[in-house]
Amino acid sequence: MLIPSPIPSDAGKGDSTDSGNDGKNDSPPPSQQRIVLAADDKGRLTIDGEKQAFDCKTTIAIAAGKYSLISIRNLKGIDGCPVRITNDGLVELAGYRAALTINNVSNVVISGDGHRNYDKGFLFRDNDYRAVELSGDINDFTFQYAEFRDIRDYVISYNRQKLYDGSAATYSKKLTFSHLKVERCGAFVNFPGGISGTDIKGLIRGLEISFVEISNCPNPRNVVHVGLVEDYDIHDNVLSNINMENNNHNAMFHLVGNGKFYNNHISNHQGNAIRAWAVSMGSTPKEIQIFNNIVVNSRKYSAFETQSFERYLIPNKTTFANAKIFHNTCSKLNTSKDWYGVVVDAYRLFGGKLEVFNNLAFDLPSPHPKSHIVSYMSIEDGKLNETNNRYFATASAAGIVNETNFKLSTKSEAYKNGAPNFLTFDFYGTQRNTSSPSIGAVER
Repeated sequence: MLIPSPIPSDAGKGDSTDSGNDGKNDSPPPSQQRIVLAADDKGRLTIDGEKQAFDCKTTIAIAAGKYSLISIRNLKGIDGCPVRITNDGLVELAGYRAALTINNVSNVVISGDGHRNYDKGFLFRDNDYRAVELSGDINDFTFQYAEFRDIRDYVISYNRQKLYDGSAATYSKKLTFSHLKVERCGAFVNFPGGISGTDIKGLIRGLEISFVEISNCPNPRNVVHVGLVEDYDIHDNVLSNINMENNNHNAMFHLVGNGKFYNNHISNHQGNAIRAWAVSMGSTPKEIQIFNNIVVNSRKYSAFETQSFERYLIPNKTTFANAKIFHNTCSKLNTSKDWYGVVVDAYRLFGGKLEVFNNLAFDLPSPHPKSHIVSYMSIEDGKLNETNNRYFATASAAGIVNETNFKLSTKSEAYKNGAPNFLTFDFYGTQRNTSSPSIGAVER
C-alpha cells in the first residue's frame, strides 16, 4: 500500500521505550523525495524492484505498525548512491514467524533511525523461528538500528552456498550489520559456507559487525558463525550473559578466514570470545588481528583461539594466514577449571605465524602449565612469538583502578611499559603513545 508523501511522521510518538533521540529529523532532507509504504490487510508488505522502480533519490519509509511479513527484493542502487529503506514510526514484526526477508539486493541500506522518537525503529520479537532471512545475491548491503527480543532460532541468516570461482558473481561483498540490540535470542548470525575438498562455497568479502549489544541469551552456542569470510571487521560490540545453559565448545564469534577483531567487551559467558580459524584466499597470506578487547569472567575457555586446518590449503586457490593478538585485557577465564583459561589457545596454523604481545591478564584460575598467556596446544616450534605480556594475581596488583572500566593507575607496572607498535588508540578511543604504550586494552 502506498501512502503519498510528505506526511507528518508523528505515528507512534511517545510509545517507544527507546526515546529521547531529539537530534534526529523525522522529515526527509529538502533534496530527498520520500514515499511511505504500509502493510496490506494481512500485515504483509512487499517492496520489489522488478514491480516498481526505486533509486537513491527517493527514501522508502515503512509506515508504523505491526507486520507479519516484510519482503524486500530485487533492489539495486549504485556505488555511493544506495537505495535507502527506513521506518516511519515503530515498525514491529512480532509473533509466529514474522520475518523480514531480503532477496537479490545490492547497494541497499535498511536503517531503523528514520523517526526522531526511535533509536531503533525496527523491532523483531516473540518469534519461534528466524527474524531476518537473506537469500540470493546480496552485496553492498547495510542493516542497522534494529532491536530483537525472544527470537528462538537464528536472528539473521544467509545460507548462500554458491561455488566460488574467483569471479565477483560467486561471492558476496560488503555486508554491514550495525547498531543492533539482541536480548534472549538464539544465535545472532549464521552464514554457513566453507571449504570442502577443492570447493569453496559461500565466501563473503568484507563483513562488518559493529556496535551490537547482545545479552541474556541462554543457549545460542556460537553467537556469530561465518563459514568463510575475507577481511572481517568486528568491533565495538558488547556481549554479556551468554550460553548460561550450554557446555559445548562455543564462541561468541566463530569466523573462518581473516580480518580484525577489536574494541569488543565480552563478559559472563561460556565460550571463546573468538575462534579465529585462519585461511587466506589466493596465494598472498593475509592477517588476523585481535586487539583492544576486554574479556572477563568466562565459565569455559580462554579468551581467544587461533587455529587452522590442512584441508583449508588448496593449491592455487588458498593459503595460510598469520595472526597477531595484542593489547587485550583478560581476567577470570575458565572459572569451571575444566580446561585452560588464558589469553589465547594456540593451535597449529599450517604455515602461519602467531604473535602475542602487550596483553594484560590477571586472576586466571586455570592457567596452562607453561604460561598464563598462551596455552601451547599444537602451535609449531618457531611459529609463536610471545613477548611483553604481563600477568598479575589480582586486579590490585595489576594496577586496575576498578573492574568496571579496567582503566590503569599511572602507578601500574603495565602503564607505558608496552612494546612499540602501530596501534594508535585504545578500547576507549584514547590516543596511545606508539613508542611506549600501556599494556592491555586500556591506555590509562
